[in-house]
Formats: sequence, C-alpha cells, structure tokens
Amino acid sequence: MMLEKLLDIADRTIERLVPNKTAQEKIKQEFRLKFLELAVQDQDSLRKFFLEYEGRATEVPREVLWLRSLIRPLFTYTFGLLTAFWYLANFFGFIEKVPPQGLVNMTMITVGFWFGTRYFEKVKGMF
Repeated sequence: MMLEKLLDIADRTIERLVPNKTAQEKIKQEFRLKFLELAVQDQDSLRKFFLEYEGRATEVPREVLWLRSLIRPLFTYTFGLLTAFWYLANFFGFIEKVPPQGLVNMTMITVGFWFGTRYFEKVKGMF
C-alpha cells in the first residue's frame, strides 16, 4: 500500500518533468523496476540483520525460546488480572480509589497489543 503511494507520487512527478509520453512510460517502467529491486534488497538485508543479531530459532537454546513465549501471556495475565481485581474491589467497596495511572497505561498497552487500534478507538476519551 505504501509502496503503491510512493510509486504514484513518482509517476506524477515524472509526468510533470518529462513532456514526451513515450519517454515518460519508459522512465516510469525503469524507475518501478529499480525501486522494487531496491525494496527487495532492503528487505533481504533487514532479514539478514535479524538472523545475525538474534540467530536462527534452531540455534537459540530451548530455555530462551520458552521464556520468549511467556512474555506476552505473562503481561496479559498480570496487568489484565490486576486491573480486573482493582475494578471489582472498587465495585464491591473494598477500595475507594481509582487505579494508578501506570496500571491503566500498562493494561491499555497490553490490550492494545492484542486488539490493535480498534481497542483504542473504542476507549478514546474514557481515561
């Protein structure tokens, strides 16, 4: 999507700069070819960097993979349950305070991770 928009901008720029229609089409084709070639090279270099930095999954110790797999559920359960208990305790009168802003922020980040922008659009202005 973003690449298409960039290519559209380039096409319009070429149309304004080059008056000859046949030359425009030739330049557009050459530009698209080179642009996409560079985009693929960039993606390959990024993938290579990640593999060099983190290593392949087969090379990472099993314990590290296990710990990595626990991070998201741990944050979800920790902040989700803390916030749920806080609101339940507040509802039943055990706590008479609003939750700390840090707890609310971490819960919003965690839930936002799972549900993306849909979550933030629905709760906009609530906190």
